[in-house]
Amino acid sequence: MTESQEKPATLILLDAQEATAHRWLLNNSTTYSLGRVANTDITLPYSWVSRKHAMIQKEENGRFSLLDLGSSNGTFINGRKIHTPVTLQDGDCIGIGSTRLLFHQDIIPAQPSPPSSSDLDEMTVAFVQKQIITILICDIHEFTKLSETMGDKWVSQLLQHWTGGVSKLVHKHNGVVDKFIGDAVMALWAGPHLQDNINHALKTAIAINTFTNNLNKKVPNLPWPLQIGAALNTGEAMMGNLAQDGENNYTVVGDVVNVAFRLENMTNSQENLDLVMGCDAAIHLLEPDTFFKKYSFRVKGKQEAVEAYGCSFSQLSSYLEKNTGMPCAL
Repeated sequence: MTESQEKPATLILLDAQEATAHRWLLNNSTTYSLGRVANTDITLPYSWVSRKHAMIQKEENGRFSLLDLGSSNGTFINGRKIHTPVTLQDGDCIGIGSTRLLFHQDIIPAQPSPPSSSDLDEMTVAFVQKQIITILICDIHEFTKLSETMGDKWVSQLLQHWTGGVSKLVHKHNGVVDKFIGDAVMALWAGPHLQDNINHALKTAIAINTFTNNLNKKVPNLPWPLQIGAALNTGEAMMGNLAQDGENNYTVVGDVVNVAFRLENMTNSQENLDLVMGCDAAIHLLEPDTFFKKYSFRVKGKQEAVEAYGCSFSQLSSYLEKNTGMPCAL
């Protein structure tokens, strides 16, 4: 055994008196998930901890880095909030709300031997990278009321039809469906052409709204015309496979994603507000102040108000027709 193998890194949960409440050895994996739910590697069952809050990742040189997974309350090292992966040093204190974790690694690990094929497989599972992305969230309004009115079986059929149609529309506009969460879709666009990506996302929002409005032609007995709310945000996120036990779960995490979901909730707060767009996306558009109204929203997980632009789908259609030369049917 090498010296580094004999002395694995440890993570210590501190109690209110700064004494050891629990200890985890970081010696049998390349990734360790931290979160509130029971299936995380390091379970912290506290209300201020997100379900999947952060991840500790072993680097090729044997050191460990800490990555926030887009948590609501943030992750801190020695009192400083982190936004990108940070290499942990011996004695670093990790803060999550009122929880304090002490990282300890006695030595600088020796140079690793060439990885085996199984090591490479595990490294692939743990792979994450930073990238600028555009996120689109679309959510069916009054879906809970619809479920209570029509029943589970009928709603299941509706969602099956809706998710299939929405997937085709996202792909048609060069996007990728990251996931469906009940009656909501999260789609993304990545790459250097930010203005094109944002315009694609806006056209997708119009297309999903039109498709949803017309569902009564495909799905019988709809009690009222369905409508969606949409939110768009652009920023840096971590992209990669964050799954456990060799499974595939390629996704994106980060503040840009959290803010997008919070902004979508704002579409119910104002009349004729169908789409809300973060300022980091709006700055890439032509004449945003002509077609969109600026708002200041208080959202969960943010101490300061979030500045954003909003509009109706009719106003969005007018913007796209003028600035992209492509008509967008409502």
